[in-house]
Amino acid sequence: MGLVGLLLMVLDPFRIIRNYVFKPIATLGLAAAEEYQARKAKSVKTTKNVFLKLIIVVLVGFSVVWASIFLYLYFYYSYMPSVLHMKDVHLNIRECKDSAVDCKPYPTANVALTNHQRFLMVGQPYKIILNLEMPESEQNGKIGMFTVCGTLKDYQQEEITSSCRMSMLHYKSDLLKTILTVVFAPLLVFGYREEKQMVTVELFSQFLDDSSQPATNIDITIQCRDIQLYSAELHVIANFTGLRYLMFNWPVLSAIIGITTNLFFILIVCLLSWYHWDDTEWITDIRDRYQQIVQGVSKVGAIEQPLEQYKTDKKTDAISKDWIVDEE
Repeated sequence: MGLVGLLLMVLDPFRIIRNYVFKPIATLGLAAAEEYQARKAKSVKTTKNVFLKLIIVVLVGFSVVWASIFLYLYFYYSYMPSVLHMKDVHLNIRECKDSAVDCKPYPTANVALTNHQRFLMVGQPYKIILNLEMPESEQNGKIGMFTVCGTLKDYQQEEITSSCRMSMLHYKSDLLKTILTVVFAPLLVFGYREEKQMVTVELFSQFLDDSSQPATNIDITIQCRDIQLYSAELHVIANFTGLRYLMFNWPVLSAIIGITTNLFFILIVCLLSWYHWDDTEWITDIRDRYQQIVQGVSKVGAIEQPLEQYKTDKKTDAISKDWIVDEE
């Protein structure tokens, strides 16, 4: 017995204080401590579960949003063709042989519309424009009207369609030319401005490419030998209509609507998948239903088999009776 035991024996010889004071306090304190520890462990476990669920929700939401954006971008780049294709046109004087009757020495050029892949989308109307950079020279002024022809061809150099348009320089009187020269003289002297015009010739307004006979190149012919040109450029412009028109002219609104729609359907699929995987009663119901159908079919087969046997026996008895009658 130690010093503590001796003191307790001296102070509390009949164990009244120890049994009715210290022991209840100690029991209550231990119970409170155990309850606090259990609550703390439960709280930690609940916090972990909430944290894990929050992480899962954030990851799923992030994946769903990016999946919606990716689907819209894939649809946009696969559905929307390029708006503008520009090709340089290098014109040369056609060489004609002496035996050629229909050949005329006009400026011509062959422009390829493909570069190992088609850039004209099937079913999409295109506008084909030829831009001519022409100097405001006396010779071009004397030419007046001139004709520009374009012929679309396929891989076999067979003609698909052709078109001819007439054009000319914009008319300017001598007085207007003098005034413009005086006003823009400093710019003309230092080379910031030139006496030239950009003449636009629209060869095709609504060209539709055919998948069975795609256009691969175009022949450009200017039916005027004495025309003067700085450069020529071919523009193939997509003429959007319907959904493509909306997506091209209002890209932000179209992106918001498209991404929101994808997000809505993806969330529905995720919720249905979560419901089916979380609740497996539907699998049990399907299995029970299948067993009921199989048992029903087997019962019907078991009922039909005696009936068929009875019919067969009845036919056999009738045949035997007929045979007995014939014998008699």
